[in-house]
Order: sequence, then structure tokens, then C-alpha cells
Amino acid sequence: MRDAKLMGRLTASATHEMQNILATIRESSGLMEDLLAMSAEGFAHAERFKKGLRVMAEQVERGMMLSEQLNFCAHAQESAPAGSEVNEAASALVGLSRRQAARGKVSLVLVPGRSGLRSGLRAVDVMTLLGLALDCALPVMARDTELLLSVEEQGGLAVIRLGQPGYEALQQQPCFGELQECAKALGVGVGPGTGGSGLVLSLPRPLA
Repeated sequence: MRDAKLMGRLTASATHEMQNILATIRESSGLMEDLLAMSAEGFAHAERFKKGLRVMAEQVERGMMLSEQLNFCAHAQESAPAGSEVNEAASALVGLSRRQAARGKVSLVLVPGRSGLRSGLRAVDVMTLLGLALDCALPVMARDTELLLSVEEQGGLAVIRLGQPGYEALQQQPCFGELQECAKALGVGVGPGTGGSGLVLSLPRPLA
């Protein structure tokens, strides 16, 4: 636990500094764009510079998003009486898992549930369960396909649903046993989706 707190504190500090760096780059590129607009007339390479600045702006925004998701992870092991916000935990995990999925030519698509939907689990527990589910699903996904994940509410409980692959294929994965053990320890239900397609994680209610 002490190691987790240390890593969380260091990660939070590092991501905060990364956001400051990216914000500086954003401001500097904005200034360059303004100056270019003022002096572009007669400048043969103006369009190439504008394109480069647009690419820079897009990558800064991408970096800011990844930094925010990593910062969320730094605090994910903390407990709170009201539990964790399921959409936030799922969004951070999915955002940071897209590169892993891309190796198999799979696109991760997250459909969030209602704002403020909470579970009694810590955010790190929600992320661990969803990460194990992805570890089971990604190896059996066809290439050039989408894996749809959704956060839903059923009977007052927060539910995370994976749209595919088939439940039987997931059960055959080596990590499925670990997923079941982790879910049992946390009081989470694991079962097949509609028609045996995909997987459903039923999370416990908030304590307060």
C-alpha cells in the first residue's frame, strides 16, 4: 500500500508538470500562429507552417488528454465514502488501453452512462476489473474491428458491458480465472451479455 501511495504521489506530480509543459507549448504555438497570420503575405511557406502548427495543436490536445487520464490513475487507489465515478474510471482505463488494442488493429469505443453513476469500489478496482476483461477480449477480437464498451445502470447498479466477443471465447482465455477471482473478492457479478455475446460486470452500490 505504501508503494502504491508513493507511485501515485510521484505520478500525480509528474503529470501536473507535463500539463504545464504542454500548456506552454500550446501558448507558444498560438503566438506563432498569430505572428504568421500577420506576416504570411508573400511568405512562400506559410501554408506548410500553418499545417505544422495545426498538427502541433492536435498533438498537444492529445497529450493533455493522456496526461489527465494518467493523473486520474495516480489518485485511483484512494478510497472515498461515496465510492468512485464509474464513467471516469472506465474512460481513463479505455483511454490508456487504446494503444494496446491498436496493436491488434482493434478500436476501443466507450459509451458512457449517466453522469454521476457511482460504485462502492475504488476507481483502481473498477479499472483493474475492466483491464482484466480487456485482456481476455482483445486476443480473440478480429482485426480491423471495434470493441464497444458501455457504462449502464440496471436496478440502481452500475454495469459495465463489453459488446463482444462471445462469452465462451472469453472463458477460454487464461486470464478469465483471474477476472473471476478478482470480481468475487470485490463483490462484483460477472456474466454473459445478451445472447451470450460479450460480458457484463455488475458493480456494487456506493456505501454512502
